[in-house]
Amino acid sequence: MKHTYHILCLTIIALLLSACGFSQYYNPNMSTGIDGKWVDENGIISSFHNGVFETRAADTKEKLSEGVYNYLNAQNIEIEIRSILRGTISRVNCTMSYDATQLLCTSHTGAQFFLKRKSSTK
Repeated sequence: MKHTYHILCLTIIALLLSACGFSQYYNPNMSTGIDGKWVDENGIISSFHNGVFETRAADTKEKLSEGVYNYLNAQNIEIEIRSILRGTISRVNCTMSYDATQLLCTSHTGAQFFLKRKSSTK
């Protein structure tokens, strides 16, 4: 009986420890899609919402570009961008990081850039 009690206690402790390990990766507020605001290394803010994309200057809030995006699969997004300043249209393919906090994007010319999800507290 004492042996069974020890095994039961060890099993419960093991389950609790494994639950604690899992909980460090679980964040109920973590966004899973692309919708929201993202920022590049120059401070330009990109917004994604219901298939519509736009970028704005961080300081003046002037709209720099606009366009549409669609999911190629769960982690890959294609964006069609119309530059307001240059009047050009281009395509960009982005891959979302596993934790949905970064986008690695490649333009049709091969140029690469990163976007980081902007914190909702700012």
